[in-house]
Amino acid sequence: MKLTLPFLSLALFFAVLDSAHSRVLPVESAPYARNSGGIPALVPRSPPSAPDSVLHRRVTRHIRPEYPSVSRRQTVDNGGINTTTNPQPIRGSKGAPFLHDSNTPIDRQNPDSISPPPTDAGNVPNLKWSFSLSHSRLLNGGWVREQTVTDLPSSPGVAAAEQRLSPYAYRELHWHRVAEWGLVLNGTVRITANDEEDRNYVGDAGVGDLWSFPAGIPHTLQAGPEGAEYLLVFDDGNFDAAGTTFMLDDWIAHTPREVLAENFGWNASVFGSIPSPDPYLVPAGQNESWLSLEEARQAVSTNPGGEATPYVYALSQQNRTQAPGGGGWVKVTDYRQFPSSPTLASAYVHVEKGGLRELHWHKNAEWGYIVKGKARATAFAGGATARTFDLQAGDSWVFPTNYGHYLQNVGEEPLEFIEIFRGANFGDRVRFDDFSLTQWLALLPPSVAAKQLNVTEALVRQLKRAKQVIVAG
Repeated sequence: MKLTLPFLSLALFFAVLDSAHSRVLPVESAPYARNSGGIPALVPRSPPSAPDSVLHRRVTRHIRPEYPSVSRRQTVDNGGINTTTNPQPIRGSKGAPFLHDSNTPIDRQNPDSISPPPTDAGNVPNLKWSFSLSHSRLLNGGWVREQTVTDLPSSPGVAAAEQRLSPYAYRELHWHRVAEWGLVLNGTVRITANDEEDRNYVGDAGVGDLWSFPAGIPHTLQAGPEGAEYLLVFDDGNFDAAGTTFMLDDWIAHTPREVLAENFGWNASVFGSIPSPDPYLVPAGQNESWLSLEEARQAVSTNPGGEATPYVYALSQQNRTQAPGGGGWVKVTDYRQFPSSPTLASAYVHVEKGGLRELHWHKNAEWGYIVKGKARATAFAGGATARTFDLQAGDSWVFPTNYGHYLQNVGEEPLEFIEIFRGANFGDRVRFDDFSLTQWLALLPPSVAAKQLNVTEALVRQLKRAKQVIVAG
């Protein structure tokens, strides 16, 4: 409202009628006095405490109206994990507590699912599977539990299994139409195999070591004196499909004995004691012995083709590559280091407490498995969509091709996990590669990156030009 002289005169008139005790102040003494330029003063003039009067109060209400106090400072949600023993679907002012029971232990393991960070958006499919949810197949001599495409539909290219063998027990003689890759989690595994060139191989894999059999290679596994537990990975997510695994006794049981006798040159009666089809595991006998590796190799030394390309790779002996960003190390393996694994590449990653596997992406889908520790990961699927997952030992995940992601150590101990890659097409040879977000920005002209991020060029110039791989916490 614009104050005019008639308006002020009218205000003075009613003020005098309203109170006989009111008094008029000289204009130069009033706290709302104008300055010499005719512009309302922003602060009261002296004296600092103006006399109280009806006129003062009424006129001041027009010139300086009182508004309710409004705080402009807002709490910024930086997307941290909501850590609480009683997780609720609440974040800031959004959500509401449960009014019905929830599976609290699972909620505690997945805080970013029940209370996702504000950066999550859109509909990203489930990319995580816990082997604790897999059905365990209990057998004489151990057990096995799998993760296939029916468990994790987002992983059509890779399936996996955890397998346990009792001391001296065998995984029966078999072969696959897909490649098999293994990592020993505990114990010792003896590998026996032969190839199509009449060559055979016997080798031992200890904790942290790998083995790999290309498609079609017949093989068996035997646990050492302490037993063994290991992770198996296959380059086809539909691993349970018919025509994927072929086992010796299953074939024998479904072949006429007359044919078997002619094939092997044995009496047909011999085949009456063949084990029932598909025992899967063969437990150790009462007097089972464990030959030294030298003795086991000597037993097949007269085979005509000699020794095959090694199917075991001593990853435990490979030198660690310290991450330039500090906070951890990696061991990368593909066909360049391990020729027997042409279709599956891997990286074993160690992240110190508080560290971060930097923001990156790959040309091929990444399948992963937590060996130990706890992690947090966000999958950026493009198109303004993203979803955050919580992972712990025994969990697997998949990031489809080109999905941006990171893995952050959110536990109290070092985090260790495996990254697995297969080619875009079944049977393609694959090598490990990744693209670092930080490096990409650092290699651009600073003005380009600064404009895109709306930051100064000085900040862009601080970015590292080398891949950091792991960033220290």
